[in-house]
Amino acid sequence: MKRRAVISLAVVVLAAVLAFAINRRGQRKVPLRIATGQRGGTFLPLGQALASAFVKDMPGLAPTVLESPGSNASVEMLERGEVDVALVSSNSRPGERVNLIVPLYMETLQIVVRKAAKIAQPSDLAGKRIAIGPSGSGTETIAWQVMQHFALSKDKVAAQNLALLEAVDGLEKGTLDAAFIVSGVRASAAARLLSRDDMDLLSLGDPDKKGSALEGIGVDAPYLLPAVIPEQLYGSVPPKPIGTIGVRALLVARKDLDEDLVYNLTTSLFRAKVKLAEREQMLARLTEKFDASESPFPIHPGADRYFRRDEPSLLQKYTDQLSLAITVGALLWSAAAGLRAWRRNKQKGRIETYFEQLAALTVKVREASGADERAAALKDIRAVEARALSELAAERLEAGPAFRVLQEGLRTLEDDVR
Repeated sequence: MKRRAVISLAVVVLAAVLAFAINRRGQRKVPLRIATGQRGGTFLPLGQALASAFVKDMPGLAPTVLESPGSNASVEMLERGEVDVALVSSNSRPGERVNLIVPLYMETLQIVVRKAAKIAQPSDLAGKRIAIGPSGSGTETIAWQVMQHFALSKDKVAAQNLALLEAVDGLEKGTLDAAFIVSGVRASAAARLLSRDDMDLLSLGDPDKKGSALEGIGVDAPYLLPAVIPEQLYGSVPPKPIGTIGVRALLVARKDLDEDLVYNLTTSLFRAKVKLAEREQMLARLTEKFDASESPFPIHPGADRYFRRDEPSLLQKYTDQLSLAITVGALLWSAAAGLRAWRRNKQKGRIETYFEQLAALTVKVREASGADERAAALKDIRAVEARALSELAAERLEAGPAFRVLQEGLRTLEDDVR
């Protein structure tokens, strides 16, 4: 009796342990590492908002939001498998292991300048101390593309690779004259600077003028698009619309990230669109309708499946046309079958004649011993090929396997002669 009681107790304990282990396994979280951007920009808070939205829809997800010095660095992190998804700009360098989930909104270039530096136009940046973003960042790439358009080479400006908050601090202390900021509108860093009376925004060209510098910049850098900073976006600044350029903010993922996971992330993103737009107003324009060719990255299969979820199958889409085609095809096939049989018999005799000529030409080529005989053989080969093509065009020969064999034979002979 005691032995049975001990065995029963052991079974109960083992079952409890197994149940606990299985339950723990079922609760295991799926990690999701999200590369964002620098403090003071829009990517970092947006990444945090995305993480919250994803967890709400997928409780089994465990997202981690990581700071990144810039879009190019985020692409490299994806390439190395250090993160799973990232927020990047459309002017980022392409990555072989990176796929697009969806374009999010337009980022604008905001060049904040100290009024005391007397920078009224882009050419006035010459000789000035300018923050152009961290080394290798998307901001740095845009800064040089813009300055080079205005003939400002690296030896004509005192460019400094600084993080966003370092650039803000430098402008406030007067150790910088200008800073390139690429972010969504009303970025906190730009708002902080433009709340001061000694700061202003630099315009790159007239936004209403056809063929202005804004369009010229896009010629050299296709991913840079003309954009406008509306008047009084930051209180009383700017007093009138500012011409600038923009790039698209993209949500991207590792190419090998699970297709179902990316599908669910895309679903969650659009489901939370209204809430996310409260954090970043530009997301109010988030749409499923976009041109994937405007991204440097191919679309991820999981995202593509989401965007095509409501499309009818080819069979459903073309049911009526297929039914009509089948009916007409059946009628035409019966009428054409007899005609094809008659024509094939006639064409068969013609193609056999050409094979006889091919055999004769083969002998002639092999026996040719001098330049004149080879030239004559080449002329005969071309003549036979011309006649065959002429009869093919007139439908006296069939463009079938036999004709292809004839063509290959004639080309081989021509190569031998050459």
